[in-house]
Amino acid sequence: MENRRLFTFLMTSLLFMILWGQYLQPKFFPEKKKPKVAEQQVADATKSDPPQAIPAEAGDAAAANVLADSSEPAMPAAAAIIQSYPSQELTLGSIDPESGYALAVDLTSAGAAIESVWLTSPQFRDLQDEKLQARIVGNTPTPDRTFSTAFAVIDQQLAKTGQTLETANWKLASTEQNEGGSTATFEYEAPDKSLRIRKTYTLPKLKLIGKELQKAWRDDAAFYTLQVAIEMTNLTDKQKSLEYEMQGPVGVLLENQEHTSKYRDIHIEFIDGTKGETTAAATVRNYVDEIEETKGQSLSQKEQFDFLREDKEWTSAFRYAGVDVQFFAALIAPLDDRPDEVRSDSATKWIERTFPVLIWTDPTEPRKSDVSIRMASNPVVLKPQGEGDSVTHKFAFFVGPKRRELLDPAPMSAGQVLNYGMFGFVARGMHYLLDTFYTWGLPYFLAIISLTVLVRGCMFPISRKQAISAARMKELQPKLTELKAKYADDREKLAKAQMELWRKHKINPIGGCLPLFLQMPIFIGLYTALNSAVDLRLQKLLWIKNLAGPDALFRLPFNVPYLGYDFSVLPLCTVGLFLTQQKMFMPPATDEQQEAQYKMMNMMTLFMGVMFWHQPAGLCIYFIASSLWSIAERKLLGAGSMTPTSGASVEVIEPDDNSKPTAKLKANQVAPPAEGRKVPGFLKKLLDAAQTARDQADQQREKESRKGKKR
Repeated sequence: MENRRLFTFLMTSLLFMILWGQYLQPKFFPEKKKPKVAEQQVADATKSDPPQAIPAEAGDAAAANVLADSSEPAMPAAAAIIQSYPSQELTLGSIDPESGYALAVDLTSAGAAIESVWLTSPQFRDLQDEKLQARIVGNTPTPDRTFSTAFAVIDQQLAKTGQTLETANWKLASTEQNEGGSTATFEYEAPDKSLRIRKTYTLPKLKLIGKELQKAWRDDAAFYTLQVAIEMTNLTDKQKSLEYEMQGPVGVLLENQEHTSKYRDIHIEFIDGTKGETTAAATVRNYVDEIEETKGQSLSQKEQFDFLREDKEWTSAFRYAGVDVQFFAALIAPLDDRPDEVRSDSATKWIERTFPVLIWTDPTEPRKSDVSIRMASNPVVLKPQGEGDSVTHKFAFFVGPKRRELLDPAPMSAGQVLNYGMFGFVARGMHYLLDTFYTWGLPYFLAIISLTVLVRGCMFPISRKQAISAARMKELQPKLTELKAKYADDREKLAKAQMELWRKHKINPIGGCLPLFLQMPIFIGLYTALNSAVDLRLQKLLWIKNLAGPDALFRLPFNVPYLGYDFSVLPLCTVGLFLTQQKMFMPPATDEQQEAQYKMMNMMTLFMGVMFWHQPAGLCIYFIASSLWSIAERKLLGAGSMTPTSGASVEVIEPDDNSKPTAKLKANQVAPPAEGRKVPGFLKKLLDAAQTARDQADQQREKESRKGKKR
């Protein structure tokens, strides 16, 4: 009985549902149809690129369906509007040298980002076409742009349109130009009307002309600094929390790729004492290659970013971060006035993490790839509208030449970018002297020669001692050969006899190497200073078009392995002078072992010539001038003379045993002049005469002193 009642209820309910759906609802409760215009506009909005605006009166419910995320509550229908703004481009600053600007910054409404940055100073022309100014930022084949900014809360709303905040056009809200500089403001309002983002670029201008303007181009870091402000405003009556991710400098200029010794590097230094880091482009490329090899497939750019964000990030608060090449740098620094303790605290710092990114990969050479950084913010809390609803983060963007006057000042304090190396204090000094000679009116090739003369002149006392030591060793070479022949089977006695001979004649065998160690910091400092001197760029001399690169007399029709296509003369001159010095000043080989050593030294000199092939012409000029100085110095000192005093003599001192020397000179006997012995040079004679005069004066004073005591 109970089963029959249940069956009857189910059948009756099913029959009622069929009658309701087929007859009763269509007739008595018809469904209101959506306007066809609204449906068509919704379809257009999902397909258009960039997205088109959807008028509210055309169907609010349809627009809301396009924007709503199924995992979140539906947005208010009247607020769900995707704004479409025209594509616009504008330039802050100018490449006109008389404009008072140091930069020309091309901005685009796509992502409200920086398209490119040019230097204004006539000194910085493009290496390939000197009619154009050098473009320091924006040299990349990809659509990536500097300072494009992603906000996840807005990108989620734009997801179904195929756009992101980094690719969508922003509204150009305002532009302003006055005596102090130029300003441009872009803004974008979230489709749900809950958030407004404003991005303001400000470029300074100086009212200077002539030499004052040129000095500012060299020394004023603020002149090369663009200020970027990101303002986040809450448009609702509820507290909001959001995060953003910002793109660093893209496409930093990599020039003279065939010969440069430095490619794109990422630099970052921190405010909490954490050691700064430098990451090369090849290293970032290796990061991506490793993960692609592990996964067995190529990664999209988003997948690369996600991997690098989690595995290769820097989480300390940075003082600056950016990319540099041999002569130029593009660096970003937060303009945060809070104390360092607050700025570096994990909960209150602006940027939660910074990580390297691979923008574009060179298919042949990983080190030529384009790399940059991205900065992911901590959550930004916005109070309800009218209660401190706006938060602004400001950043300084430096784009300019790598000069200590520009990189040392705050907020960058980017000494690491100069990359002066172990003997940085020497390199800085050499750089300062080079600039000083140039400001005195000397062209740079003469400034290099003057610097060489100054350095070698200061090192003359060391060079003189080295020359005297070499001359003594050369004169004692026959006696050392005799000792080697006599004690060929007893190394201990040979060493003892050699040391006694050197002691008797006041020769320190290590002393000849000591001047080399003293000269090493100066040599390395000069090398670093000349290799990184941006002012040598495009400086000309005879056939040389660029002292900051190889002299490249002509282009070969074929590629020489390692050397490339350019044929350079200065490296050949440098090596030729090195070999001449070795032949003139090194004593002749006395045995097969020494002969083999000399051959090895010649091979090393030729190898240095290969290394010099890609070095700047300015550096080769320094080595040529230094070699000529050395040759002239040795000639004037008389490299073949025996000792600094004519009364010295050569004597073989034997160890205590029963052996007898094969040859021996008395202690005070003057050695007879050997056949072919070189005559002391003019400068050597003057020095010896001065030394003799000093000795005679000392002796006279001692005699007078003794007479006084007797009285």
